Amino acid sequence: MRGPLRLRPLYSMDNEDSRSELSALAIGPADSVVAVAAGGGRALALLAAEPARLVAVDRRVEQLHTLELKAAALDAFPYADLLAFLGVEHCPERLDRFAALRGALSRGARSYWDARRELVARGCLAAGRLDRALLRAAAALRALGLLRWAGPLLAADALEAQRALLHTHAGRVRRGLLPWRLAFHPALVYAAAQDPGFLRSTEGSVGRYVVRRLEGWLAGNLARESFLLHLLYHGRLHAWGPLPAFLEAERCARARKQLAKLELRCGDLRELARVARRDERTHWSLSDVSCWMSERDFHELLRAITSRGAPGSRLCARHFAARRELPPELLGRVRRHPELCEVLEGRDASILYRFEVAEWGE
Repeated sequence: MRGPLRLRPLYSMDNEDSRSELSALAIGPADSVVAVAAGGGRALALLAAEPARLVAVDRRVEQLHTLELKAAALDAFPYADLLAFLGVEHCPERLDRFAALRGALSRGARSYWDARRELVARGCLAAGRLDRALLRAAAALRALGLLRWAGPLLAADALEAQRALLHTHAGRVRRGLLPWRLAFHPALVYAAAQDPGFLRSTEGSVGRYVVRRLEGWLAGNLARESFLLHLLYHGRLHAWGPLPAFLEAERCARARKQLAKLELRCGDLRELARVARRDERTHWSLSDVSCWMSERDFHELLRAITSRGAPGSRLCARHFAARRELPPELLGRVRRHPELCEVLEGRDASILYRFEVAEWGE
């Protein structure tokens, strides 16, 4: 697309595995859910769990516009047409379909996407700045032949066969992963995506962390089940491959019936936490907000969240570049779930994240 990067939303591809949040939060029909909007997919996946209401919040209004476009498409189109409109399948008529649903958008979202019709025409799943930076890096590695090692792994249909391939081709895999250490250098990713989270690495090297997480994940999970690996290897998602949770047919059908419960808020999570009801069980899906915050600010957010909500309320936070733990003074008020965190970290199909899950006590 011509023009400055700021014309794009920051996120759009929804490269987090929302099945982890669904497991962590255990949402029931009487529960309220608060989720960071980001690319919108996590909010729609959580909506499929049929909560009493779901509030999607983001400081960036363009992220709310991204969620609103996806929700409108979910409401307007049958499943196959939804995948085509968003960018999973080929669709030369995306602008015609956008014209059919734009009237359902708010004035702000309609103006935003009217000014970015080229992004709509290409499929909004790959519209974000971070998404484009990731796909460009993967395309460069494919062009250099540095992703060939992943092909046999993605074809393996049994964990034993995959482990044998990893053992047999260990040197090739290691050489293929080496450029990722450079490609994920925090300064390079920040320059490409303008996401400050990559400047907060507590690992010394984001690239080294990415490689270590990937090697550990492949030891216990099939590569072919990760939509993120599929995306990087093929350069796009396909309906015949693994998909993010919000694009699975059954969840789409359930989320479509719950769209009236979706509320969009532009603002700070801390402000929303301070006005949350004390007598209502509320589950908080925080995504990777810790990468945007200092440890002090993150702990302030957690204090605000845990001061509200009925017993049984939960929070789930992801951590990538910056690992932030619960402040010690909260441990008497909330109970951590370290075993669940370990399970989620071991199976999350987006591979890169560590988790913090906690539940309010009496």
